[in-house]
Amino acid sequence: MKTQSATARRSTSVRIASKRRRNARKSPAVIELVPSLLKIKTILVPLDFSATSAKALAYAIRMADQFGSKIILLNVIEPIATPDLAYHPLMLDSAESRAAAQKAVEATAREAHLPDSMLKRIAIRHGTPFAEIADAARTLRADLIIITTHGYTGLKHVFMGSTAERVVRHAPCPVLVVREKEHEFV
Repeated sequence: MKTQSATARRSTSVRIASKRRRNARKSPAVIELVPSLLKIKTILVPLDFSATSAKALAYAIRMADQFGSKIILLNVIEPIATPDLAYHPLMLDSAESRAAAQKAVEATAREAHLPDSMLKRIAIRHGTPFAEIADAARTLRADLIIITTHGYTGLKHVFMGSTAERVVRHAPCPVLVVREKEHEFV
């Protein structure tokens, strides 16, 4: 008698749970719940003109579309270290390098089919990439940074470092790191 009663209770609870799941799938409120919980108004996307940074831009476009966000594209022009390891690194002509970077960012945005209505602004900065990215996120009030990592390991990682890793440590907002080789979900 007890076994029938326990079995009957289990089958009833299974039917109720499966009915709730079916109703939850049909409910449009469940789909719209995530954008209302996350207030992502501005997404910062640093570009270094590599294929992996174009991948970060593709992720940003999809997320901006989902959340109704605007995108800020950022390029940081890094000073060139001189061979004699002088105290002051060599800087290129600021106006020329800014104009070239601006054109390259605009071309990258066109190639990624970034709608003009989604683009908030293009920012070009000079300095150390991780510091400028973190500072740009702070001053431009970004809610999210989407950055790529090249996935260097071993000695390459030791000598070249990881800009993405440093951005994660210093950023004032959440950072989504997109790897070069990963499971695609966009």
